[in-house]
Amino acid sequence: MVGGALLVLASSFYGVKATGLMAQKKSPPLITLIGGLDGASVTESTEISPAIAIEIDAKAEEREAVEHYFKVSSGVVGVGTLAMVVFPPAHIIAIPALLYTLVPMFMDAYDGLKERRLKPSLVDSIAVGGAITLGLANHLNPFFFMAGAVGTWLYYLSAKLVLKTKDDSIKSLSNLFGEQARFVWLLRDGVEVETTFDAVKVGDIVVVSAGEMIPVDGSVLQGMGSIDQRMLTGEAHPVEKGSGEAVFAATTLLTGHLHIRVEKAGADAVAAQIGEIWSRTADYRTSVETRSEQLSNKAVLPTLGTGALALLTLGPIGATAILLSNFSDAIQLAAPLSTLNFLHLAAKSGILIKDGRALESLKNVNTVVFDKTGTLTLEQPHVGNIYLCAGYDEDTVLRYAAAAEVKQSHPVAKAILLAAKERSLLLPPLDDATYQVGYGIKAHIDGHWVWVGSNRFMAAEGITIPDELQDRISDSHAKGHSLIMVAIDRQLAGALVMYPTLRPEAKVLVSRLKQRGLSLCIISGDHHLPTKALADELGIALFFAETLPEDKASLIADLQQQGHSVCFIGDGINDTIALKQANVSISLSGATSAAVDTAQIIMMDGTLNHLDHVFELSQEFDNNLHIGFSTVIGGSVMCASGVFLLHFGIFSALALQTLTLMASVGNAFLPIMKDKKAIPLLPEPLVDDVVVTLDKKVA
Repeated sequence: MVGGALLVLASSFYGVKATGLMAQKKSPPLITLIGGLDGASVTESTEISPAIAIEIDAKAEEREAVEHYFKVSSGVVGVGTLAMVVFPPAHIIAIPALLYTLVPMFMDAYDGLKERRLKPSLVDSIAVGGAITLGLANHLNPFFFMAGAVGTWLYYLSAKLVLKTKDDSIKSLSNLFGEQARFVWLLRDGVEVETTFDAVKVGDIVVVSAGEMIPVDGSVLQGMGSIDQRMLTGEAHPVEKGSGEAVFAATTLLTGHLHIRVEKAGADAVAAQIGEIWSRTADYRTSVETRSEQLSNKAVLPTLGTGALALLTLGPIGATAILLSNFSDAIQLAAPLSTLNFLHLAAKSGILIKDGRALESLKNVNTVVFDKTGTLTLEQPHVGNIYLCAGYDEDTVLRYAAAAEVKQSHPVAKAILLAAKERSLLLPPLDDATYQVGYGIKAHIDGHWVWVGSNRFMAAEGITIPDELQDRISDSHAKGHSLIMVAIDRQLAGALVMYPTLRPEAKVLVSRLKQRGLSLCIISGDHHLPTKALADELGIALFFAETLPEDKASLIADLQQQGHSVCFIGDGINDTIALKQANVSISLSGATSAAVDTAQIIMMDGTLNHLDHVFELSQEFDNNLHIGFSTVIGGSVMCASGVFLLHFGIFSALALQTLTLMASVGNAFLPIMKDKKAIPLLPEPLVDDVVVTLDKKVA
């Protein structure tokens, strides 16, 4: 009888679908994604890939459908409850809507059967269908229909929360990317004209000034400058580029003024890149089932078996009670809620977790691998040694260098100004504020002409570098240090050695990670000597230097084959392959879009201050999930025992299952409730933030 009734119901549900009551698919919109997806701003001006547009539309359609059926099922429960209190026979008016809400549930179960998978929706379909059949067989008894309505409402509540958890990370990601740079300067007929990046074509001449990011791949047509390519190569010091040399997008012009002939650019490339970012992020969320989904799927067959046993021994009511009390809905509700709450806790600490599974995987990590440049070191270097010539002293050389750089904003200039401030040097005034900008700066200061820049700049200006400095230059370059030459009145006065600046929080962080029993490693594209010096300073025994991007991933794969679970932390384009290879990947806000796209976790304050807190959250998250799973499974076992041993009816089983659901949801919210009572809300940083203000005159 039950099987026949369910078959009739299933047929009616397909009929509902065929008549068009289900939400119809919309045509894909033509949109351009600016600053991210799923909640980011969009304009209807530029077409993107049709496949990407359809996928985006499908995601929005799925959310709308779940929200729609959740509202309808909530209305059914509300109308049914009111009818039972005021006039029980009136519950009949809610039956058509109840049948309507069962369509997606049955469709999902049927799709699973076609794929030879037993999905939790199959148990829900049989349970709710059984309750409705019992209602029909018992003279439209409202209690059976109400039981089916509650079961349906729990199904859509779970689906709604699961979908919200899955989509939350990509909505946060859209805010991370921010507004993309959309304007560049082109040279047309000898005049610099501002235009949209979409309008740039191969062969155009782009003008880039100091401090700006190079927006295209191309070759230098005119000018010279110092370019920070660390995001591409991992090298700590800038490279000098002149006429005819290649430059690349996503690198930064530190000093100089360049005319660049465009070789690769275009709005299509930008749209494709953003679409690919979204697509890969979606892959992260759908490629592996979550632990709760796995557990729910594995429980389907035992639940059906227990229901069949109850049908044979207790009859239809006992079987329906068993099926309605299955834990799949509860566990698929509690687990996403726990995940979502921990993602919110992480966000309050300045940690964006794009993939909740990364939080789970962190508990298994036993090796942390750092990229060197930009991750363990800061963008801004610092002045180390000062080599002297021609009888000048250190303060004089530094004073004139700082005076020449006082209006510059690139990292090297800031480092020189900071060194002058630390020595409390007074800067001489500028008599002539006209600069010759290239590989360095030429300025007229206090009656003297001053040159500040690279040895290549000095050679171009006809300034001789003494022999005693040549060996020191070679030695510094071998160690990965860059030298800034300072000449006064066409005579070399000295050279400033620029050292990479270790992140102030790095030493404390390394100590804390070691206390957790984690193995540490550094992988760098930089030279051997500076990498070794940094490793020695931090007390990290294992390091790899002069590593190509593809070799970084190979090294991580080697560690994994040796039994290590690896967390890799990087920030450059050259780190993306390694980030993809690692078990858990972390990057910093302000890193390249490629690194931020690939990494599963982003430190939003741009520092490593809260990295140790990520591991702490992972452990708490694992404990919370374990308690939630134990609560749900234990409640379901008690409910099944009550049906077999104490002859629980449908509502008794539902009541106990509801209590179990409330307990598991309460456990999922427990971290949030604890956090509201905690002071402070954010974990203490490893070091205090230091804000340095550089004035034109350094007192």
